[in-house]
Amino acid sequence: MFKWALIVMIIFQFSVLSGCWNAKEITELSIISAVGVDKTDKGEFLVSFQLINASEVATGQEGGSRNASTTVVVSSTGDTLFEAIRKATQSVPRKLYFPHTNLIVISEEIAQKVGIEKIIDWFERDHEIRTNIQVVIARGTRAEDVLMVQSAVERISAKKITNELETSEKAWGENLVTEVDDIIQALVSNGKEITITGIKLAGNKIEARKVENLQQSKPPTILEVSGIGMFREGKLVQWIDNEAARGLLWILNRIKSTIVNLDYQDQRNCISIEVLRSQTKVSSVIKNGKPTFYVSINTEGNIAEVDCPVELEKHETIKELEIALEEIIENEAMKVVTISQNEKSDIFGFGNVLQRQYPRYWKKNEENWPNLFSTSDVNIVVNAFIRRTGMRTNPFNVE
Repeated sequence: MFKWALIVMIIFQFSVLSGCWNAKEITELSIISAVGVDKTDKGEFLVSFQLINASEVATGQEGGSRNASTTVVVSSTGDTLFEAIRKATQSVPRKLYFPHTNLIVISEEIAQKVGIEKIIDWFERDHEIRTNIQVVIARGTRAEDVLMVQSAVERISAKKITNELETSEKAWGENLVTEVDDIIQALVSNGKEITITGIKLAGNKIEARKVENLQQSKPPTILEVSGIGMFREGKLVQWIDNEAARGLLWILNRIKSTIVNLDYQDQRNCISIEVLRSQTKVSSVIKNGKPTFYVSINTEGNIAEVDCPVELEKHETIKELEIALEEIIENEAMKVVTISQNEKSDIFGFGNVLQRQYPRYWKKNEENWPNLFSTSDVNIVVNAFIRRTGMRTNPFNVE
């Protein structure tokens, strides 16, 4: 009896196995590495796809020939985003395949006039699109032009951009990685606005499309990360650059490492501090019916370079440098706070902090939060600690 029951069970298991019912052959697919979204002069959506030239990527290994482009850009138009995407099949012989997409490029015009909400809706609904895809804004150029740039370092330029963003955030701290999921969370929350890093084309956009751009030790045209776009109610309102951009990352607790230059006595930028770690905590209190926010930034770093006579073996000197570092970080953070309050754009998520700590107050003032945020008091306290001076203490010009 047991033997027959076992046989029946095995037969049943085989019957429910579906096998590779949804398998797709790579020869039947056009693999998309990046998607760009622009507007035409007629007001239609212009959607561009950076397609991977699989044969060139496979054969052009290290030391191989770079006489052909590793990517091909195909564009189509439509009154809606989905219409433009489907119309692309008129010029692509294979099925568009989205699961390997790792970058969405949105033009500055779209971000300013149309808004991010209408763009991100389709990317969230489609089952083939992952929500951890990075999003950037094409600053001062079209998204289509960004996708057409041939990358000399990474064989696929979309990968070059995503790697550059991740590296820049970790090592420099003036740009941040924004994914589809981050945008969705900001759109459904009234307590935080969207921030997206910009990407610009440095050089001649015509030359950037040529394979010759890859065959030079110093390409005439490259893609560079450039600033952080500040949004309000889903639309781009201003760019944040340089120290203000880093100030945003200080407050958002996104600083992994960066370099801060200090003045000493009458010499400017003569001491470089390598920030090794930073931690930020934000809290709020209600005073006289108005929220006040406290931002506490704790930073540690090492002295990385010295180009002036300074006696680093003295505790008083190190303390003086720590105070100077604290002042710079505080100024950078306050700079971006002023910009965001002038634009009534809570890009820090202070509203979310207020909602967690004072839910009743938040519920009562949620609809008026942009105006309330613009007049809120923000207090920034920085504690900096210089841990080491490197392999030597005093520089060569100190006896």
